[in-house]
Amino acid sequence: MSLSIRLSNPSDARALTRLAALDDAAGLSGRALIAERDGVALAAVALTSGRVVAAPSPRAAAAVHLLRLRRYRLLRQGGGVARLSSLSSAAA
Repeated sequence: MSLSIRLSNPSDARALTRLAALDDAAGLSGRALIAERDGVALAAVALTSGRVVAAPSPRAAAAVHLLRLRRYRLLRQGGGVARLSSLSSAAA
């Protein structure tokens, strides 16, 4: 039951839409970091804006904290969102 954080890909559109609906928010645009537990998305944060969508649960609240921290660290290390996107494209 570990939490995993990963960069979104096009196949995550349905999960991101579901999270936005659960959060009663507009969907995220662009690339995002997604927090998952047992293959189910709990929360996501947009890389460019830092906007978050999450399921309403205590586990999701903890995941949001970790997502924000991870986004901050990635942006500090990589110098920006464009660099992160190019790195993730190279890894795919």
